[in-house]
Amino acid sequence: MERPVHRTGRLSGKDADVQGFLTRLLNNKKASVLPMMAAAMIPLIGIIGSGLDMSRAYLAKARLQTACDAAALGARRAMAKATELDDAAKAEGLKFFDFNFPVGLLNTPKVTPVFAQNGTDPTIVEVTATAQVPTTLMRVFGKTEMEVKASCSADQDYVNNDIMLVLDVTASMNCAIKTGDSCAYKDTKQPDSRLAALDAAAKALYKALEGAKGVRTRYGFMPYSMTVNVGGSIPTTMMQDPGKYHTYPCTVWNKDANGKNTTCKTYTWTDVSKTHSSWDCVEERPSSDQTSGWPITIKTAVTDDDIDKTGTTATLKWQPYDPSTTNGYSGVALLSSFCPAPAARLAVYNTETAFQNQVTASLAKVGGYTHHDLGIVWGMRFLSGSGMFKADNPDFLLDQSGRQIRVERHIVFLTDGVMTVDANAYSSFGIPKARDRLSAASGDTLAKHKERFLNACNQAKAKATIWVIALDVGSGADQIKNCASGDDHFFQSTGTDLEAVFRAIGKGIGKLRVVS
Repeated sequence: MERPVHRTGRLSGKDADVQGFLTRLLNNKKASVLPMMAAAMIPLIGIIGSGLDMSRAYLAKARLQTACDAAALGARRAMAKATELDDAAKAEGLKFFDFNFPVGLLNTPKVTPVFAQNGTDPTIVEVTATAQVPTTLMRVFGKTEMEVKASCSADQDYVNNDIMLVLDVTASMNCAIKTGDSCAYKDTKQPDSRLAALDAAAKALYKALEGAKGVRTRYGFMPYSMTVNVGGSIPTTMMQDPGKYHTYPCTVWNKDANGKNTTCKTYTWTDVSKTHSSWDCVEERPSSDQTSGWPITIKTAVTDDDIDKTGTTATLKWQPYDPSTTNGYSGVALLSSFCPAPAARLAVYNTETAFQNQVTASLAKVGGYTHHDLGIVWGMRFLSGSGMFKADNPDFLLDQSGRQIRVERHIVFLTDGVMTVDANAYSSFGIPKARDRLSAASGDTLAKHKERFLNACNQAKAKATIWVIALDVGSGADQIKNCASGDDHFFQSTGTDLEAVFRAIGKGIGKLRVVS
């Protein structure tokens, strides 16, 4: 009977030779480090190489995302209309992308981002980008490049905005662009004038903000020169009537043979009272810390109370501006008195046409000298949330879901030059030559107005953002630049670029943000 064969597991032939070699190699301690290191290098290279190339990929990913965000913001800012992503906007976005992710960064080939509008909300710009990052040590294993991607989107970060346009309507605004401040006086807007440029360009501000969703944007208008036409907006209880005036009547007359008055021999300054049935422009009231309403004393310092405080006492009221009370006093021909077009309180304009009509109406009358301080103070009075119109100017509004959305306040201040005054002209400050109402430690009338202007700007900047446009201004631009909320809020315009300036301000008011 055959016995079963018992297999011992021993190898024979070539298998036994290989096993013997490996066993001897394992047991042999002589010169074994080098072969072992050589064997270990292959997986070690893989580990180090993958770590190095992954680090390069992560770096590329971060830079690509930064470039993507910048491109989306740049393209969204450059959109001419809130819902139109045109080629110019894409080109602007590409500039931002290429600056942040230049060709050859980490040896990557050129990356071209893709720009698109969101399918449900066309105001949102979406950008995607893909980069191929060449590998270094991973090439040993056949991995020659790694792909990284980035995507992002940007939109306007709208809040509720109240915007006062404080607009210079003095005589020099009727001069043609680049002709200086000397031109024949005209009391209505002239073609090719600075006023005409303003009238044509201001709508760009409206267009830049018309895409706001779920928020409120209001505009107010304050045309100014040496007076402001605010009488129709001020509550009757805040007006002093009858008003008191420093008049210059004839007290001694030359007479003819029959004893009738002919020409005036002597004029004498006299204080009189006069009652009015209506009013448009107003005289500036005393500073808020004055204890007497007459004579009127106005400090160059401007306080919160000077802007916001109201009451029934004479010191807190304004009185009608009445050129008839200066009869007999000879000032500068055609400019001795002036009242611009009525100011317009903050309101929502539902169409560009309605907005444009109000701009044109605000520029309907031209004349007077340049009292910047008057424009800023009254612009802030109309804008303030704690003054005479506080009931209509809240700091927050509720959206449809009941959330409180803040109201940001802005003044867009446009002028063509430096402060100008005439001591003989009748302004909201009376006639300085007869009785200078501005009180300061030193300085002439012009110096006092300049000081009050800067003080008014500083007071306004505590509550609002001020954007300043110097239209066709020469060396005097620095005098108004300091009124701006910062260097990036100051613009010098030649007139031909005024529409672009208004557009830039609008985009600055409607802040950009990265959505995702």
